[in-house]
Formats: sequence, C-alpha cells, structure tokens
Amino acid sequence: MNHCSTPSKSKLLYVEDEVIVALDVSDGLEHELGFDVHMAHNLPAAMAKCETTSFDFALLDMNLGNGENSLALGLMLAERGTHVVFASGYNRHEISKIDSFQLIEKPFQLSDISAAFAAEKTDH
Repeated sequence: MNHCSTPSKSKLLYVEDEVIVALDVSDGLEHELGFDVHMAHNLPAAMAKCETTSFDFALLDMNLGNGENSLALGLMLAERGTHVVFASGYNRHEISKIDSFQLIEKPFQLSDISAAFAAEKTDH
C-alpha cells in the first residue's frame, strides 16, 4: 500500500442518527466531495471520535433523537478550529442558538453541503 500516492484528504465528522440517510450522504461526501468521512449515529459515538481525531470539517444533524442535539458538540468543535455546518429539518428561525454557524435545511443536496463549507472557509 503506497500512502504517498494520495494527498491527505480533509477529515470530516458526519453525525446523523438516521442510518439510511447517513450512508447515502456519507457516500457522496466521500466519493463526490473528496472528504475522509468519519461517521457517528449518536452523540456518545461522535464525542468518542473527537477524543481520538482532529477534524477539519463537521456536518452535524441538529436533532439526534432521544432528546439529544448536536449544539454542544458543534460549539466544542468550533472552538478547536473545525468548520462546523449544522443540518436540520427546522429552519434557522427555529434554531436561534446557532446564528453564528452555517445551517443547511433538510432535505439537502451535496451541492448545499459543498457551498456551506466553501462559505464557512471564507468567513474565517
């Protein structure tokens, strides 16, 4: 295995509690947008990944079921310098706590994700 032949990809944490959605979007993030995707389906799994890996980007489903949301995770990642984008079925007016973050509304397209990360990069 020749590790020198491929450039280092940006690491992306993708947190989505709906497994079918997660697999579909993760495939696009990896194969079409070129991210090194690390997927988690709940908050404890996401937090565990953050203990061992530093992420360049994060795409976080806002509502993770069982009353959990990814707001605190997003804030923590942003403090570490990760470019965080939230995804939600709610619109921005319903989620006032994330005014400083990019938000894409579900259902979304890969182009929405790509545009959000591009905008996020120029903001900093």
